[in-house]
Amino acid sequence: MYFPYLRGKQFELIALRELSQCQILDKTKVSPIIEPVKRGLKSIQTALKSLQSLNIQVQLIVNPQYGDLVGKSNDIITFINEQRSQGLTNIIPAFLIHSDNDVNTLITIAEQENYVDSGYSLVHLAPVRRVEELSQFAKNTSCKFNTIHINHVFALRRKFERQAILGDYFRKQRVNADYANEMDEAFSSDCFFFKQEGFEAFSDYQSIGADWIEGGMLPKAVVIHLTYKDQEQEEIRIHHFVSDKNDDTTDIAGKFYEALTKLVSFVDKLNLESVAIRSFKDLYSRQAFPGLGTIKKLSIMHHIELMQSLI
Repeated sequence: MYFPYLRGKQFELIALRELSQCQILDKTKVSPIIEPVKRGLKSIQTALKSLQSLNIQVQLIVNPQYGDLVGKSNDIITFINEQRSQGLTNIIPAFLIHSDNDVNTLITIAEQENYVDSGYSLVHLAPVRRVEELSQFAKNTSCKFNTIHINHVFALRRKFERQAILGDYFRKQRVNADYANEMDEAFSSDCFFFKQEGFEAFSDYQSIGADWIEGGMLPKAVVIHLTYKDQEQEEIRIHHFVSDKNDDTTDIAGKFYEALTKLVSFVDKLNLESVAIRSFKDLYSRQAFPGLGTIKKLSIMHHIELMQSLI
């Protein structure tokens, strides 16, 4: 399976909703991990409803690392209980494990809310000193998945069952214009080898990366990130389509069209196809600028569809 790791920002959630509405997602192949970062959870509720229409299970982080809900696990638990009472049955509570305090959070909440029987998932971002205690708790309760960051696989994979591997393969540059220095680069091959390496699933941060960034300034350069399968080997690559006139922050729409022209030429040459690519081509034909958030949304949609198609 593929576990796309998403933060609960507007356009990331819209990406999941639109993939659901297009009937793209397969419940046997995709289960998103969502880390809530905004105090208002209405957008997550809307995404959950869309995903439930396809019986897609969502692993919703109870103890987020970033954003408005850090330290507010009770708010998220209340939200999960409310959604379940309204018939949303596709939520798997998930816990980030980054410190020994997270082990306390897991055990306390799992026992209090009876997740020990109903089920939960773990996302291991770092080894902890109480790893043996954590391992035994996971084995003796209904832990559905253990998603382990690739940096700590060797330290943890002997201790947990039902494993997935999480990697951050997006190489973030200082400014958008810098992506022009290496426009095409390797991304990942996990989707091809996770099963033979003993994992039940794989996970990544798509073409966004794991770094937490709140807001941002208007860019001088517009860049579109698009993943694709290498035609000669089992590897996913990522191409960065960068605008040309990058001296200032004026004419963002024009810069988008410069980058989009390069993307359309590239996907036509390689015969690439997806719902998002069709949207990019429609924008190109109309010479329309949808806003920077929509560009990010389409990049996410394309990556999730690509990963699912390769499982």
